[in-house]
Amino acid sequence: MQEPHLGVVRVGLSGEFDMSVGDALATALVEAARRPGVTRVIVDLERTLLVDSHAIAGLVAGYEAAVADDRVFTLVNGHGLVQQVLDVTGLSEVLCSPS
Repeated sequence: MQEPHLGVVRVGLSGEFDMSVGDALATALVEAARRPGVTRVIVDLERTLLVDSHAIAGLVAGYEAAVADDRVFTLVNGHGLVQQVLDVTGLSEVLCSPS
């Protein structure tokens, strides 16, 4: 996670996100969303290979924390299986930045 720059925190996810890291992902994203001075959280999925239901729950937890504090939460650079999961769950319509 990068330090906020002009109110924006960018979180880069790399690898596979499943039940073994779902809680840690949720915690990290909620903390990012609640950091003082943050107005927007961008989660970069470019290097993400897999997300399961636990990872999806973590992404939703981050989104909910951001929205509760009137902050923007956006997923970018999803591709392959990761983007398919977001599309099938309907989360791409809510969480993904338009291309």
